[in-house]
Amino acid sequence: MIPIYRPSIKRKEMDALLSTLVSDYVDYVNNSSEFLKALSRFLHTEGGALLRDYSTAIFAALDSLKLRAGNRVLISPLSPSVYLRELEKRGIEVVFADVDIISGCISDEEMKKFLETDIDALILYSPNGIRPAYSFLVDTDIPIIEDITTTVGCCSDYDERDWAADIIILRMELHDIITSGEGTAILAGDKKNLSALRNVLSDFPVTSYLLNMNAAMGMIQLDSIEKFLERRRDIGEIYESSIRKGNHKAFYTSEESKRNYSTFHVILNTPLKEVISYARKNGVMTELAFSDSSLALESSGSKKCPNADLLLLRTVIFPLYPGLGSRNTETIARLLSTLP
Repeated sequence: MIPIYRPSIKRKEMDALLSTLVSDYVDYVNNSSEFLKALSRFLHTEGGALLRDYSTAIFAALDSLKLRAGNRVLISPLSPSVYLRELEKRGIEVVFADVDIISGCISDEEMKKFLETDIDALILYSPNGIRPAYSFLVDTDIPIIEDITTTVGCCSDYDERDWAADIIILRMELHDIITSGEGTAILAGDKKNLSALRNVLSDFPVTSYLLNMNAAMGMIQLDSIEKFLERRRDIGEIYESSIRKGNHKAFYTSEESKRNYSTFHVILNTPLKEVISYARKNGVMTELAFSDSSLALESSGSKKCPNADLLLLRTVIFPLYPGLGSRNTETIARLLSTLP
């Protein structure tokens, strides 16, 4: 059975991890500083910290922007459920902006509409590696948190954007594009936000920070990022060609840009159980794409997002990762073109 996720960890990463484990197992903080510096250079940020936990990074981001009870924060309904939990824990009002059915990202129209209201902050998250330009954000002074877990290293003609996020979050768990085994990087877009972030982080215990051995693994991953992304794109393009032969759809972007493929999403036109059963019979694991989304966690039904509601119920993911191999890639591509 072809699994949905498989970490892109090879001998280099394991050697780096073991070397660090032997040399300074008890050291919780820096030597990870080299990884942090390299990551900051790669992402053109001012620096920040490497934390052990995704939710802790979100907590620090909200704290550094001084977001409190009564504030209103705009997010994608398809963002990870941890965002909704962290925001509601603070008493912050969560505002969902519906997504574009074609790209799965918040549509320009929806975002512009809400930005004209009393929104106190914006959290950007792409569920599928598509990174919209949102060029109109250059005219806003609303604080922005951008989660680049699926879009890290995404190249486009708007890479030199006129706007930049105040805080950038990059999760690095085993199934993510860059993995350090666990952990999350939190980075500041400018010196002002770096100062605010450091003030927040100064109260964190040393156990909040990424271990050196995980940072060593992440450093090797970062060195290979372009190769990993290129392999993911090669597989993604094969899958897209296959899905167009059948009855279902994938996410697309009309913008002139390269995109990442953290996984491969398929929007179904036939019953979910039928497709999942067919894939399993052919040796391929699948799962619902957005079962751990903020929309799935939000059960009151008070936030109306018809496009996201549809995607929540009808989107599944298929395996896509650099170590998939040619034979497995061909198997999945053939399966995608013949889905019931």
